[in-house]
Amino acid sequence: MIIKNARVVLQDGIKRLDVKVENGKIAELSESLEGKSVIDAKERYLMPAMVDIGVKVKDSKLRGQTIKTLCEDARANGFATVVLSALCDPPIDNEITLEFVKSQAGLCTDTNVLTLLSGLRQDGGLSDCSILLKEGAVGIEFKSDIDGNLIRRLMEYAVMHGVKLFCRANDPALQGEGVMHEGGVSCRLGLAGVPAAAESSQIARIAELAEFYGVDVVVLGASTRRTLKICAQSDRMIPQIPIHHLILNDNACEWYDTAGKIWPPLRDDAMRKEMLDALLDDDSAMVTSLHTPVSKTAKDAVFADAAYGIEGLNAFLPLLYTYLVKNGNFDLPALARMTSLNPAKAVGLEGKKGAVLPGYDADLLLFEPDFSFCFEDPLSPYDGFEIDGRIVSV
Repeated sequence: MIIKNARVVLQDGIKRLDVKVENGKIAELSESLEGKSVIDAKERYLMPAMVDIGVKVKDSKLRGQTIKTLCEDARANGFATVVLSALCDPPIDNEITLEFVKSQAGLCTDTNVLTLLSGLRQDGGLSDCSILLKEGAVGIEFKSDIDGNLIRRLMEYAVMHGVKLFCRANDPALQGEGVMHEGGVSCRLGLAGVPAAAESSQIARIAELAEFYGVDVVVLGASTRRTLKICAQSDRMIPQIPIHHLILNDNACEWYDTAGKIWPPLRDDAMRKEMLDALLDDDSAMVTSLHTPVSKTAKDAVFADAAYGIEGLNAFLPLLYTYLVKNGNFDLPALARMTSLNPAKAVGLEGKKGAVLPGYDADLLLFEPDFSFCFEDPLSPYDGFEIDGRIVSV
């Protein structure tokens, strides 16, 4: 198959090239290629299909249908690979659950579904990490506030098997009764706030352990400037930043709007701008959809009782293009690095996925920038936003 007349998004720029695909692999890039089966890209952008880590199924309920829905949503929005969070119901902490996920993922032929494993069992003991990694899990997920000795053991497993740790950072004691970012908006609404230090203090702890034990740690959902600064000072810490914390701020929670209640919580606008500036200087960072969909009934409650969550896959790339590329913060090659190449590296797919290069899997998408639409979803903080761009095909 030949893809002709494409503006190919490469790591070092954008070039008008034809792309030859053979047996699911990118075989050749050239200014002029011929073949029997031809797709005319019509000057659209040809990009590596995206990879996202730590996504969740609806209401975190690990079922055949929720995995199927995740796959369909991912494919429709330009993700060829998604890595499932292990912190679901039931958690992925044993061989039976892992095999169930693998069997259901095998039915989703259009989307590559990988999974993390939960470092701890439900009873608080260590999971059989060695067995689960050998059975196909691509990394170890844990919460930062667990016992330090357990973190040490997980780091030893990660080093032994050559995988990364994936950390969700929060200090429940500092969070207390907090339900949104601690700041002017929470004060005005009379809601208990979560201090930014509940995240960054935990990251400082994990960074020290990561340096000592020589293991790489991905911070899932990094949401504060201080977190990014700690990561920048360490060769071992890799931030994964939610798109929402680059575009939105805690004003999304005004009028007690539960659509803006996500975790980690949306920060104030000053911190959003600081996050954006910090991201420009970090070549290892990733941007995530923070896909944590919840049912309407879980959101339809008073703010303090409503569920945290957001349907993050829908319009992910158009949102990034509209609010981060068109206004000059990033170019498309940088965006491809943060949404495809770096996430692929983090889960052991380096050299296979995440770039438009010969020898890589032909996981590709065509993006058309000259298209505008109004985003409509009353459960989303983006409801009513005017957005540019669309994914034509994957």
